Amino acid sequence: MFFPRKKTIMKLLRAVLIFVTLCILICPASAYTITEFCADGYATGDGDEYFILEGEGSLSAWTVTDGEGTISFGTESGRVVVARSGELYCQIHGSYPDLEIIDSCKAVANANTVKKFQMANSADSLTLMRNGVVVQTVSWPEDVSTGNGRIHKYSNGEWDSRIFKIGQSDFEPQTFTADKITLFVSPDCSHEVITGVIEEAEEEILLSMYEFTSVSLAQSLADAEERGVEVTILMEGGPVGGISKEEKGVLNYLTKNGAEVFTIESEGKLPARYRYLHTKYLIADQTTTVVLSENFKDSGVPESGYGNRGWGAAVEDAGVAAYFREVFDADLAGYDIYCWTAGSEPLPEESTESEGIRLFKSKTIENVKVTPVISPDTSFLIGDALASAASSIDIQQAYISHYPDSENPWLAAAVSAAEAGAEVRIQLDGMYYNTDSEADNDEIAADVNRKGLENLHAKILTDREGILKLHNKGAIVDERIVLISSINWNYNSPTNNREAGLLIESEEAAAYYTRVFSYDWDGTVPEDPASAALGFDVRFVLAGIIIAGLVGLYIWRRRH
Repeated sequence: MFFPRKKTIMKLLRAVLIFVTLCILICPASAYTITEFCADGYATGDGDEYFILEGEGSLSAWTVTDGEGTISFGTESGRVVVARSGELYCQIHGSYPDLEIIDSCKAVANANTVKKFQMANSADSLTLMRNGVVVQTVSWPEDVSTGNGRIHKYSNGEWDSRIFKIGQSDFEPQTFTADKITLFVSPDCSHEVITGVIEEAEEEILLSMYEFTSVSLAQSLADAEERGVEVTILMEGGPVGGISKEEKGVLNYLTKNGAEVFTIESEGKLPARYRYLHTKYLIADQTTTVVLSENFKDSGVPESGYGNRGWGAAVEDAGVAAYFREVFDADLAGYDIYCWTAGSEPLPEESTESEGIRLFKSKTIENVKVTPVISPDTSFLIGDALASAASSIDIQQAYISHYPDSENPWLAAAVSAAEAGAEVRIQLDGMYYNTDSEADNDEIAADVNRKGLENLHAKILTDREGILKLHNKGAIVDERIVLISSINWNYNSPTNNREAGLLIESEEAAAYYTRVFSYDWDGTVPEDPASAALGFDVRFVLAGIIIAGLVGLYIWRRRH
């Protein structure tokens, strides 16, 4: 009587064991990671502090502790945001978290908390456990640097590959094959190209700019508004020295002529998302994107042809325009955006600067690879490009400065390339404010030259006909990659500012900017590529033909 019952029980146990084994095989154990957290938020009492878990499967076996309090989970799964106060988190981030630690609003469920869970600002830790076993831990300041409003992100097995503040974007690199790119330089032909893009716009113009005092460009945008183009302008609201009277006059004029003008600034209780909006780009009709190193000033984009040396490009490609449109929209949607209210400052007088020499014309090339560079999101791409150099690097910068606690990594990459055999030339501006301290351009150049490498040279641009100063932020790598950008080679520009640039992969583009660089370097303009291919200067031949034709015409008229 006993044995049959025992056999039945054993069969049931085997069936259960098989079922459990199948469940394990079919439904693997859940896996989670702390992917993001902010311990020192902007809200009162750090009510907006939070952490994010990401993974798959049930969270029921998982807990998070700060060493004092512990949070456990129930039916949650996937991506889960846990904030101290749902209401305060929403005020700062614009959306509600999944769980909140303190009961602040009905829209957010309460987290299961044992003891007090609150992250300290300067020193604390987060530990993720599954069934009591530690899976992940992060401590500060040991693993990450602290800072008000600083978000810590975990990616590819490491924390904080970049400095990230509340409200900042997180764009990924993307490369496009542009239909056409028109290359141009200031002071020679930038005004012509930019006004041409504005004049051809039919529906919309978006402009993101650090400073704007150019009367002629303001009038071009006002004319666009008059013919029905919607003009939206985003400006830095707190540039170094403040917004000038001239810029106020320009923004007043544009506002009164129908343009929507906004500023990004730390006017309220919260700091601005970026130290400076230092961008210089324009998007027309969602098809053309102009990116340049210069501000919309008479010196930066001169109508006269005399002004700063800078580089720029007008990219005709819907994909590139869409990418920059996303950046523009993200910047315009921030909590630190304010609508410009027109005041009484008048439009300044137009520039009366004498005509420049205009050595370089614009050049259009087709089917070109181009990668947007957005600071601080993807400014690391510049370091990657420099590190890839095998044969040459030409660098032209308004200035280069070392980081607070280390040397400038991009300059170091260029020097390393020279030490590996590449020909490296570095040119910096020579204006007094870039050379009058004990650690600026002339000292940087001297340090570079002091290395004594025959293939590494640095120069200061002090006197070149047609050029007011060197304001460029560009580079040419291996005669095939060109950097055009607003990104200065200092600490803040790539890490804390909003900046914009392009990496153009094209031997034609590299040859164009190399000719400009060579003139700035030693005062001579290399022969154009067509002349080089033929072995003689085509321009002289053409000039000879024109002169011969005029002489022939003169003789013909005398005889007849």
